[in-house]
Amino acid sequence: MSWLRSFFDNLFGRQSEPLPIEKSSKNSSKGNKTTTPKRKFDNNVPYSEESVAYVLKHSAQLKPDMHLYDLNAPPALDKTTREHLLARITKIPPMPEIWHRIQQVLQQDDASTSELGQCVAQDPVLTAHILKMCNSAAYVVPGGVEISNIRLAIARLGLDEASSIIFRVLAPDLGASEQSKREVRHVWFHSQAISILSRILVEPARQVSRHDATLIGMLHDIGKLVILHIEDEHTLDQLKALIDQGMPTLAAEQKALAYTHIDAGMMLALHWKLPALVRNAISFHHHPTVQKAECLPQDLQHTMLSLHTAHLILQHVLQQELMTEGEAAAAYIEAGNAETDQSEADILHDSIWLSARRSCLHETPQFVQQEMSIPLESESLYRQIVAEIKRLKLSFPDLFASKP
Repeated sequence: MSWLRSFFDNLFGRQSEPLPIEKSSKNSSKGNKTTTPKRKFDNNVPYSEESVAYVLKHSAQLKPDMHLYDLNAPPALDKTTREHLLARITKIPPMPEIWHRIQQVLQQDDASTSELGQCVAQDPVLTAHILKMCNSAAYVVPGGVEISNIRLAIARLGLDEASSIIFRVLAPDLGASEQSKREVRHVWFHSQAISILSRILVEPARQVSRHDATLIGMLHDIGKLVILHIEDEHTLDQLKALIDQGMPTLAAEQKALAYTHIDAGMMLALHWKLPALVRNAISFHHHPTVQKAECLPQDLQHTMLSLHTAHLILQHVLQQELMTEGEAAAAYIEAGNAETDQSEADILHDSIWLSARRSCLHETPQFVQQEMSIPLESESLYRQIVAEIKRLKLSFPDLFASKP
């Protein structure tokens, strides 16, 4: 990302922070690493289909043409593209001051629901959104009571989940058309799902805090929001067509737009004054598809591999659910029933980035198992993850239609 550094140096007449590797102001380690027996991941073992091991094993068999876009030497943005991005991004409203105050609260090791509640209560609109969400079907257990107290609402959601919802509420409204606004919803679902899964995956080793995992999960793909906000429908259709044809995401974006969501995300992160942790996540979140974990900066290895593994799991779970839904819908119609309205599969297939397929290197499962202490063969872990994804879907009824 050297073009970004020189670009902003020239633009503002000052030295930009070094990119792409930056040091977070906070030590992300939240405890001693859990010690577990070291076992070698074996690709020849028939792992249970309800396990992360199965997901990683089969993801390693995918072979995308990553040579079409060199992550280690990305193409420089031409002057016209830089000016186009800068002109549009600087018009996007900044994140409100209350979001930065909330982040200061959440960065504290002893952050409490009471302290966060006091901060949230300063914004009536945000308070209303938090109360509405905590009383929704996604978070209320059968027989649960309605909550009207913001501190209790945050306690029900949990600090990390509340953080994700707060960002979604406070982020500027992006998307210029009905098509792009629905795509924005897809990006929010994806980001929140990755946030939840990353939080689960960093727990065993405790080398990355839950808050940091939440934050990078929510913000790693903000460049896609820029694309949806500034590009017209014809250009977005061209991008989707390239991805649907099997072209890797970054290569497709470069061909259709002359920039990628990494480029746009870095510029928006600087505009929004997001922390180094987030900028690093934006810069490196595709690297694990082509680089061994040991080749990444040491401070980012656990962060990027948890993010990468979360992507692999999410794409697998969604693909399995869509296949199941498609079979059920076909049987429903074959039995003589009328066709239903637009199905979940139809809605998701309309998404620009859904058909993009991540893969993992053959060395990835070994690192995830040994260095990150994730129990890859655990069926209970996999079921927990699936349950969390299903719960999150309840917050996006416009994207996930009821099955016939």
